[in-house]
Amino acid sequence: MSNVYYKSTVRRVGAACEELLDGGVLILCSAPVPEALQDVSVVHEPSVRLTGELRRGDRLWLDGRLIELVAVGERATRNLRELGHVVVHVNAADTQVLPEAVYGRGTLTLPEAGAPLALAAGVPSRYRT
Repeated sequence: MSNVYYKSTVRRVGAACEELLDGGVLILCSAPVPEALQDVSVVHEPSVRLTGELRRGDRLWLDGRLIELVAVGERATRNLRELGHVVVHVNAADTQVLPEAVYGRGTLTLPEAGAPLALAAGVPSRYRT
């Protein structure tokens, strides 16, 4: 996996995460997690802070599963950088892009504590449409 610009490790998975993931949503938060998000979040601990910008075509790896980003909300990079928070929508039908979210194609399963998480640059920006 080359061009990695963010690495983290899952520390715990909230009780409601499986149900959310069944609906195609995964909420990532780094500690400290607000009380209101405890049950719905996959809590992670960054080991390589965000050095790039989240962009369409980039790849999200979670516990060996690949998601290709197809849309990125305008505040997603800032939220991940400053708060460790981003909402991942997987295989969503055409929908309005929420500012703090990313949208991707692929398959995710519920991660376990200790699972690796990484973001890697996809297609170089000069080739993006």
